[in-house]
Amino acid sequence: MEHQPLFFRDKGPGEAPVVVLLHSLATHGQLWAWQQSVWSACFRVLSIDLPGHGRSNHVRGDDSLQDMAAQVLATLDSIGVERASFVGVSLGGMVAQALALNRPDRVESLVLAHCGARTEDAVKKIWDQRIKQVQDEGMSAQVPPTLARWFPREFATSSPMTLQWVAEMIRHTPIEGYVSAIRAIQALDHLDRIHLIKVPTLVVAGDEDIAVTPAMASALADGIAGSELMILEGAGHLGNVQTPHLFSERVGNFISCHLIS
Repeated sequence: MEHQPLFFRDKGPGEAPVVVLLHSLATHGQLWAWQQSVWSACFRVLSIDLPGHGRSNHVRGDDSLQDMAAQVLATLDSIGVERASFVGVSLGGMVAQALALNRPDRVESLVLAHCGARTEDAVKKIWDQRIKQVQDEGMSAQVPPTLARWFPREFATSSPMTLQWVAEMIRHTPIEGYVSAIRAIQALDHLDRIHLIKVPTLVVAGDEDIAVTPAMASALADGIAGSELMILEGAGHLGNVQTPHLFSERVGNFISCHLIS
């Protein structure tokens, strides 16, 4: 199967080490606006819109996590990038896992933020309910419950403009892309294979994340030999948005420490 390149934003010196950023469900590459601006002083930073999200509107409707990973690699192939450090949050972290499992030769280092390695049956049923709701009521109905899952109440109350920014990304996500990505999330089952990941890996969790708990993140880190676990205090499901300074500095330092000189 031939995979088409995805839309991406390219910032930073062309000769610098490449960092690829993969966003969450119902957002797009601009979710990484803070990190792309900060890290582009040291790295060439590519923020990619996953299939059916942002400006990557082409989606077949049955794209698996492996298909998404292959499309990410096709995007890198289109600009001659052989290896990169990959940072994924939520859905993006699941795609990054698939990429590291299938093509470890392309991975310099790996950051898996706010994601697990397997979707349990009970959670699959919850996703089915969300698919029905979005098909009946549209994406606007997904905004309030999604924001409530992603951000702790105190942060949501104190940061209304940030939540409005994220809300607009959710609201404008094409339904087809949203549903296709959910089907890929429902099929997530890497837990018995993550021990095969041998590249330097950092697992990031928020201690107030109700979607992917610290315990789930710890299980992911325990399954990857030599990986590091970073817990962001007070953070919910999008630590790169809620705690951008801390996320950028600590993750950026991890990437820098694992570059081959």
